[in-house]
Amino acid sequence: MIKRPQSGETEEDILRMQNEFLSQRAKNPKLQPAAQFVKVPKETKKSLFVRSRQKASENNANDNAEQTRKSATSVPTVKQEILGEIQEKIVGNLDTSNVEKFSEIVLGDIVEKKFDAPMLNDDMEVEENIGFPTIKLTTLEKSTKAGKSIFASGGLSKNQSMRSQVPAPSEDLSKMYGNESVIVSNSAIAAEVHKQNLDVLSKMSRDDILEEREKLLNSIDPTLLELLKKRRQDKSNQALPSSTISTIINTKPSEKFEKQEPMDVSSVITPSNAAYDILQQSEAENWVHFDVVETDKLKWMRDIGESTTNVKPGEQFEARFDWKGVLLPYSVENKSEVIPAPAKDDRELYLHGDEPHRPGYTLQELFRLARSNIMQQRISAFGAIGGILSIYNQGFYDGVLELPISKIFFLLRLGLDDNTPAVLEVVTRALAFLFYNEADETLLDFIFENPGCHWQPSLESADMSTDFKDLNALENLQKQMQQLQMHEESNRSMFRSDFEEHENESKTSMSDFQLAETNLIECLLRTNILQRIYFILSAVKPENSTVTSCLKLLIRLARTNKEIAGKIVANNELIQCLFAHFLPDLTHTEANLSTAQFYYQPQFLCLKLVRILITQNLGIAVRLMNMQLSDILINYLSFRCDIKDAMIKVQIECLRIVRCLLLLRIDDSLYSRLDSAFYNMLQWHCNYLKFELGGPYLLRQHASALLMAISSEPCNAKSNHMLSEMLNKCCSAWIYRATRSDVGEFSQTTLLSVCLHVVNWHIQRDEHRYFNEFITKYLRDFLLSASFRKCVNQLITSSVILRKSGDRRYVHTPLPNVGAVLLHEDGPQLIIPQAYSLFLLNTLWSHIELQISRSHDEAHKPLLDALMTPPIAETFVQYLTLLSNNLNHFLCSNFYTKIEVQFVYKLLGCSELLQHFNSSQILQLVYNYLCCLGAEHILEIEQLFERIIFNTQYLNVSESALSKWKEVFISLAQSHYIVVEPSNLSLTKSSHTSAILTRDWPYFFFKIILQNFLDNAPQKITVDFSERDILEMTLTLVTELEDSSSNLKIVTPTEELMYAMTAFMGPESEFLNEEIRPLLRKHLLRFYDKYQNYTFDLDKAVIGKCKFESLYSLFVDHFQATSYGDELFGSLILVPMAQKYDSKWRRRMWSDYAPALCYLNCDESLLINGLGAYFEPAEQDESLIKAYALILNTNEVRVGTIPYKIAKYHLEHFKKTSKN
Repeated sequence: MIKRPQSGETEEDILRMQNEFLSQRAKNPKLQPAAQFVKVPKETKKSLFVRSRQKASENNANDNAEQTRKSATSVPTVKQEILGEIQEKIVGNLDTSNVEKFSEIVLGDIVEKKFDAPMLNDDMEVEENIGFPTIKLTTLEKSTKAGKSIFASGGLSKNQSMRSQVPAPSEDLSKMYGNESVIVSNSAIAAEVHKQNLDVLSKMSRDDILEEREKLLNSIDPTLLELLKKRRQDKSNQALPSSTISTIINTKPSEKFEKQEPMDVSSVITPSNAAYDILQQSEAENWVHFDVVETDKLKWMRDIGESTTNVKPGEQFEARFDWKGVLLPYSVENKSEVIPAPAKDDRELYLHGDEPHRPGYTLQELFRLARSNIMQQRISAFGAIGGILSIYNQGFYDGVLELPISKIFFLLRLGLDDNTPAVLEVVTRALAFLFYNEADETLLDFIFENPGCHWQPSLESADMSTDFKDLNALENLQKQMQQLQMHEESNRSMFRSDFEEHENESKTSMSDFQLAETNLIECLLRTNILQRIYFILSAVKPENSTVTSCLKLLIRLARTNKEIAGKIVANNELIQCLFAHFLPDLTHTEANLSTAQFYYQPQFLCLKLVRILITQNLGIAVRLMNMQLSDILINYLSFRCDIKDAMIKVQIECLRIVRCLLLLRIDDSLYSRLDSAFYNMLQWHCNYLKFELGGPYLLRQHASALLMAISSEPCNAKSNHMLSEMLNKCCSAWIYRATRSDVGEFSQTTLLSVCLHVVNWHIQRDEHRYFNEFITKYLRDFLLSASFRKCVNQLITSSVILRKSGDRRYVHTPLPNVGAVLLHEDGPQLIIPQAYSLFLLNTLWSHIELQISRSHDEAHKPLLDALMTPPIAETFVQYLTLLSNNLNHFLCSNFYTKIEVQFVYKLLGCSELLQHFNSSQILQLVYNYLCCLGAEHILEIEQLFERIIFNTQYLNVSESALSKWKEVFISLAQSHYIVVEPSNLSLTKSSHTSAILTRDWPYFFFKIILQNFLDNAPQKITVDFSERDILEMTLTLVTELEDSSSNLKIVTPTEELMYAMTAFMGPESEFLNEEIRPLLRKHLLRFYDKYQNYTFDLDKAVIGKCKFESLYSLFVDHFQATSYGDELFGSLILVPMAQKYDSKWRRRMWSDYAPALCYLNCDESLLINGLGAYFEPAEQDESLIKAYALILNTNEVRVGTIPYKIAKYHLEHFKKTSKN
């Protein structure tokens, strides 16, 4: 016997058993397995015609002819055959013979169960007239019992309906309704009427009775019904039990016997819903599974509730966004009365679990969808996040919500690893929205054609862009006093007092998230983004906007600094991929220029990337030139076919690159190779360019780029007479059109500014003969025209440095931007408006200055006279007047305001304009202007120091003293000179330069005194200057500046008090010198008289300076150590002890610094507001009264001193009030 397989045996054991069985069967052929499959032979299928003849013959031979005839008459033979055929098609051919054969083989004997009486299934309705059941409409009612299946519920409902249809016996009706009629009062016919009613009721089912009863109750007048009920109660003495009567008469039938009415769907869905018409169809309640409207399952279809509770003003709530990234309000207002029914369906914004009444999705929900397995959900989520970042970079979310930029970055970077083109498109677009600031890039491109705007900003983070080894004295002071430092979180300083050495090296030990919170660009590079972009562009090759987004990411990386730009250029595979795919030769792609493609078509963004790389460093530019860049530029600029907007942008970028290459003096032969292309493009613009409003701005921008590229050639290069004549023709034509029409669009003023720059370039080349007519006729007519007056009138309204708002440069410190968006109270605004004529005015003033310096026949006078006409000169005077009081020093450091800052210097150099101001106004204006100049304006600072600040015409000081002071401050400014090696030449400037001279620059050397005090050692400064010289220079300079200009405020009163205290903290104690004491006394008396009724804010934190409380502690300690009871020193200590200030200052002085009181005394004339300020109001602090008593009892203060008088007065006053 073969062993059966066990549960623990493996497949090898089964195979072994099989081999044993086969070996035994080979020895014994009769050995059979315990079970085997048997295939039942299928009988040959006969057609319907053959089987019908066979059936007919069998029916004729049947002994029971009568039964067969009855069946034949009820159901025709043909119909029986058809129904049989249908049955066979459904369940198969179950012939008796086959069944018997099958039963003999597979099944055992079938034993039929015996019953004494036939079983009748009440639930089944059988029609014996036909063989196949008829199709009926099945009504399935909702089961009232849990756990019942649909079939069981149907059977239960049928049993109940069959029981309800059984007529009630007549004796039961007599018990229920009585033996006589209650309604009919005539006794003769009452019994007969009552009997007839009972007969009718006996033939009706219970449901019919209840239905008729409902009809009667609904049709009878309620008053009549109440009358009948009352009569029945009065006349009925022998009636049914009260419980039965009340159940049948006084109450409505039970719900289980009442026919269930279909629910009114209008309470669930509105008529505008798509399902409303379907549910209103006839017999809709009889549909299978839909006989009852299940509200909980239809909630997702109903309209969103519009009456939601609104949040209170100032209350925070979680932000929700739509699929475009727009921040949605807390709730949607009801607009159903205004918007028609087929309005936009926004139910897709409500498909979330949390806060179902609010539209939109939170960032957490978008993050979950972005990691979904369904691609469409990922695409929608990434698209929404990209929209959020786009709106965020425009400034619309500032002050409204704070976005987790670092977390969003990591999510997008993970999504970038997906190779699906559709996902790549939305992810790269979102990353481009995060890093590539569209507002910045658009403005930088628009202003690039203006003279002096070829400089590009470097967008380094603050902690990387500063060389902390060259900090000035102010930053060193902050580092020494870091425990006293006050910082403002919203405006972080570029310099940190807690800077650690080798911080850049520590970045390698940072985690990814820490680096993202410090420098997002470095974190992006750490994720190997360059190699990923190369793989996408070279392997995936998506034919969509992914190419554009990748190029934008590379542009933002290249703008950071020259190190990152060098990494991009050093990636040979990436650079070759860009040149091969996006900078092809046009001779092979001319036929496809009309089609919108990405690959093997010139991409202007790729050329822009090349331009940004060139501006970063001279070495990078040389490396790109070695890749045949000049041939590509000549190929694109020589293209002569009918070009579209895309090719115009390509040529604009090519002209910008040519301008940068010529400024860097890389390829001397490039200009001569482009002569013919320049001439052809100039000729086209001269014939077809439409200067007036309504013309394409892109063509005006193309013409501006062309002229700037031409005028970038070195002035000593060989001239081209044909090109110069064509330039004169173009400039004359455009300036003539500007005279006759309005100049209100930015590209128009740019083109006019470029024309003037071309004229200046020819004057520098001594070729002004080509433009004599232009200067004497066309330019002068333009300056006298109404269109130019409109341009000048826009100066004040469009000025950037006169605005009161700030920009968004440091809205996210790890990812700075240039600051193209202003945070205005009415919403974000571009920093440069459309009507911005300052570039034109600056170039015009440069032209006049050039004419003055080179002209011998005074050809500049007609132009200057035209500028000095009363309407124009009045505008300039008003502009300068506003600058003296409303100059925004923060915006002066913005990259876009560099030209306006230069223009103000040109106006200050115009003696004709300064005649409209007095010396006090000029001094105030120049002082405010000096406080906004950076390291690139050192020459301007030197000139203004010499002409105005240290000029005897404005200050009442000897010329020798002013000359000495001027040299000191000029040497201080010259320490910020930027020295660039020839190998590191670039066209890049920092986007966040700060001013050299702060608002309190005359007090600068007082900061040095304080630093010497902290270091306890003299510190070497820029020049040899003693402490005595510092005190004399600073006090005299500050006094003369404020006396010469009454409106000039160097520092706040509290800061001035702190600087006065600093004057006594020098290590050499020069305040004791008899030659310095009169100057100190004069300064203090002037200070006390100036702020006699002023209350100093001693608790206010001053940004960038130490707190008054900390400085006061150092000051009192220094008084005990070195003052020798000096009354000038002591008068400053007594300032916070006045009664109008907080009692904490007095408690500290009379307890912590009580030993210093014995030395403290001064003349009453040196007390601010006199001695009465220390008496009234009377002291109420009991701890101070006890301190006064203790000091007086121990004789720790001298009799007759100021502290003695103060303590004695308050103690006696307290005793008087206590007695009373």
